[in-house]
Amino acid sequence: MDFKEITLDMRDAVREIAYDTDKRFCEYSFGNIYCWGGRYGLKIAFCDGCFVMGNPEKQKFNYPCGKDAQKVYLKLKELYPDASFSCLNENEAGGAGEQTPSRFDYIYERERLATLSGKKLAAKRNHINAFLADGSYRTEIITSDKIQALKAFNKEWCAGLCIDDSLKSEMCAVECGLDNFVELGYVGLILYKNGKLVAYSFGEPINRDTFCVHVEKADSEVRGAYQMINREFVRAFCEDFEYVNREDDAGDEGLRKAKLSYYPTELGRKYRI
Repeated sequence: MDFKEITLDMRDAVREIAYDTDKRFCEYSFGNIYCWGGRYGLKIAFCDGCFVMGNPEKQKFNYPCGKDAQKVYLKLKELYPDASFSCLNENEAGGAGEQTPSRFDYIYERERLATLSGKKLAAKRNHINAFLADGSYRTEIITSDKIQALKAFNKEWCAGLCIDDSLKSEMCAVECGLDNFVELGYVGLILYKNGKLVAYSFGEPINRDTFCVHVEKADSEVRGAYQMINREFVRAFCEDFEYVNREDDAGDEGLRKAKLSYYPTELGRKYRI
């Protein structure tokens, strides 16, 4: 099992393997593997048509991804007798292990996020209507020449907020994504209100039916900015996907309430063994 440093040239190999699986967890998108895994010194190995990310020195791994994941999982257990494994779904855990609720992913039907139909989402539509009623807006696709403007927005957004380690780590991962936006193959959208940048979002596919939204930032002082960027991004980039994964809440109560308020189709329940 040859574990190597995570590099950008692994992107296509990882995506090709994950694309034909039923893995919907955000940890199996290459952007997360590169921006988070690389930050924490994790490594990746390719074996029997699968990939596995982890720390072989500490014997900590994510469950393998690929059509023969169970075979690679058993091989890892043999090579690393004291290993622990994360990101198992309920079937893979087989009734064993413990749940990790702060890492549960929020997964939604794309159609519902794109239309915001139904009584439960009336409040979201009201916020968008308020946004639309107050001045003009436009959207632009994120291109390399807009990265510096997004970094400036991040700096302003983070002022007074990024005081704990969780948010600091998140912003480091966001900056890594922006610095390597083209190489990572991300797609993204910027929202302007009355000529001012008020929100942006970007992400990438995980597999053939699920798109992962990695980042969604908005000016909280602009009513409807978060709801608008959420809807417009899904309409722009997720038409060919059935589900949208908006990642976990990292144990943050406010974020948990915000993501639950969109009524996820399912929670991506993760287990650790």
